[in-house]
Amino acid sequence: MVRDPLIPRLVSVTEAADIVGCSRQNINVLINDGKLPAARAGTTLVMSEDTVRRYAAGERFGFPTLLVISAFDEKTDGWIERDRKAVPPDYVLPTRFTAGDIGTAAGEPYRVELLDNSGKTLAVKAVETEAVS
Repeated sequence: MVRDPLIPRLVSVTEAADIVGCSRQNINVLINDGKLPAARAGTTLVMSEDTVRRYAAGERFGFPTLLVISAFDEKTDGWIERDRKAVPPDYVLPTRFTAGDIGTAAGEPYRVELLDNSGKTLAVKAVETEAVS
């Protein structure tokens, strides 16, 4: 078999524990807490070897967890937070929003901020919500 160079090298929980220098249980905790990205290959948990080595070197990985919706306040000339909504880790910020998407009035300016699991901003969009058709 010839190894496909486009497929990253994958490691098991046991191999990841050896790379990081901890127990398999600790790796499982990191995966379950969303601190170390992993996937299933059949029934086996696998991780990218590069990702595990980066984690061992001190890099930490963020993933989307929260949408913060703010409205523009003319009186203060600034954005005021109106709502927070949890999103799944694979959430992708859409290019357009309807008023129903973010629970706001149609036609008003809003700012939608996508935060990661450590509170860092991943993306920000200032939008005019559209009415639902």
